[in-house]
Amino acid sequence: MNEGIDVRYRETDEVFKTLVSELTSTISPTTIMGLTILAIGLFAYDSLGGTELMLATISGSVASLAKIVVTVAHRRSNATKHATVDEAVRWEMAHGLLTFIIAASIGLLATAAFTYRDLSVHILATALIFGYSAGVAIRISVRPFIAATAILIAGIPTTISALLYGDTAHWILATVFAGFLVAAMQSVLHVYRTATRQICLRLEMEHQARHDPLTGLRNRTALGEAFDALGHIEDSLICVHCFDLDGFKAVNDRFGHAVGDELLASIGMRLRENMHQPNIAVRVGGDEFAILQPVVRHPVEADLLARNIVNVLSLPYRVAGEEITIGISLGYTMALSGSAKLEHMMAIADKASYRAKRNGGGIDCEFPSTLDLRASSFAA
Repeated sequence: MNEGIDVRYRETDEVFKTLVSELTSTISPTTIMGLTILAIGLFAYDSLGGTELMLATISGSVASLAKIVVTVAHRRSNATKHATVDEAVRWEMAHGLLTFIIAASIGLLATAAFTYRDLSVHILATALIFGYSAGVAIRISVRPFIAATAILIAGIPTTISALLYGDTAHWILATVFAGFLVAAMQSVLHVYRTATRQICLRLEMEHQARHDPLTGLRNRTALGEAFDALGHIEDSLICVHCFDLDGFKAVNDRFGHAVGDELLASIGMRLRENMHQPNIAVRVGGDEFAILQPVVRHPVEADLLARNIVNVLSLPYRVAGEEITIGISLGYTMALSGSAKLEHMMAIADKASYRAKRNGGGIDCEFPSTLDLRASSFAA
């Protein structure tokens, strides 16, 4: 994550998804802009009667309504699930397309207005362009391509139309339009950069709050959140593995705490490399670790994972020029997800790991007396 902050404004997947989700904050501005397009468009059509004015009014109003519907749907989607990158891309495309249609409608309405000799309509067209550009620059700048493109679609034709009107006042107005287009581009970039920096910092803080800084594994807080997020299907098995390192104190005493920390970091790396979704590896504290195995189709899967953990972590480590081998004492337990309690399961797994340590290390397990592992519904 630090790299994402240091490299200027580069978007990681999480930053991208967060920025796209910010597009759901545009309901009020879109509603106001839709009503403004409708009011100015109808006034201009009533005053001037141009077909292009009515076309721009209808398309802008309908697109604004459609954008409100998309934004509401996007909000509901965000509230019910964590969006994937592909879903965020689709939401961004939907917002972008409707934004471009609204911008084109505003550009057509304002451009057409300057082809008529009615200064009252010119005033309204000017207010419409400035209001839209300011609103877009503030609200949609989290997606700078959409914001910048929309401002240019609405602003460039209007600027040219005002310039071609032919008198000094409109030349000045066209120059002001051009200057504000440049300023709007700078505002878009500034808002985007600020938002990206803030989101990166927030995500980094959230990451640090849920991860162990030494090993890079999740911490106990993240384990609790992951456990709480699991479904509660009564006939689904969950397994919790708890283990600690045999002889870790001797490593610290012989080589020093710096080497001990490096060994812990190496163990964390090995766990990350060998742990596959949806299983979660956690450093509980000191040399104590836990594994959450949330999907166990058959009890043998829990035993296979336990054996894999012990075998992988028992291989020698090359630390500070020394080859170090560490033992593992692991205990695990299983429970039905509908009645599983994390603290209770960890207490049982800890008890089994202590029993394994007393027996010289390796693997032990303990299950609640009420759990029938012969139930056929556990089979794959």
